[in-house]
Amino acid sequence: MPEPKPDARRAYASAPVNQRTAPRQADKPVPVHASLKARAQKARQRQLLGPSVSDLLARGTSGVAPAQAKLHPGVIAATVCSVAAACALILLRSGTGLALATALAALGGAGWLWQHRSQRAAHETMLPSAGPSPFEPEALRRIDDAFDATAAAVPESALAALVSLKAAAVQVALALDGAPLDGEFTLDDRLYVIESLRRYIPDTLSAYLQVPAAQRTLPGAGETPSANDLLQSQLALLQSGLEQRAQRLSASAVEAMRRQQRFLQAKATRR
Repeated sequence: MPEPKPDARRAYASAPVNQRTAPRQADKPVPVHASLKARAQKARQRQLLGPSVSDLLARGTSGVAPAQAKLHPGVIAATVCSVAAACALILLRSGTGLALATALAALGGAGWLWQHRSQRAAHETMLPSAGPSPFEPEALRRIDDAFDATAAAVPESALAALVSLKAAAVQVALALDGAPLDGEFTLDDRLYVIESLRRYIPDTLSAYLQVPAAQRTLPGAGETPSANDLLQSQLALLQSGLEQRAQRLSASAVEAMRRQQRFLQAKATRR
């Protein structure tokens, strides 16, 4: 059958004119470069690691309530002047001694407020500041850098252990502030916590990062564990040591309550 001849009065197109009603073809997946996938994976693992150790310690030790707002001397002076001016105006209009007494009372109250604020400001200035933190800023920066770099390099199987270790380190470091030394929590325990954040954890993570990425899954000489296996084992050892110190801190706090109980019982039964 011969094809119909095109009509000059009509418009012809090789594709659907209305794209909204035209049947859609399945979108072809856009290939993603392997380097972009790796960068996205590293960013996601860093995000799963959470805030830095220094930020968490700063938030945990900043429990002191913010200082109350202090009245600026200029504000107090302006208040005193306005009160005095108002009372003087009343005195001029009424001519009574009541207004004079009111003005004197207002000035006296303003003077007392000034003195009270000044004494409290001086007292707050003389208050002893909190003791120095056992963790130097340089040590916190080093452990934060080590956690951040390792989170982007470890496999997902080790990421959970890394996050758990950081949480344990922050928890025991926060409990360390003001913890007494006794038979339960000794000086060696305190030094272990400090050195864990200062040396043990950063050194472990730095040693792992020094192994080339392509060799971290390969077993060592003589079928020894790979770098990834060694990292998992060392993270577990560090966390176990920190959890033991946290338990001893809790036992120390309970023992302090027991001593207080014995003291109160002895006072109550003494004749």
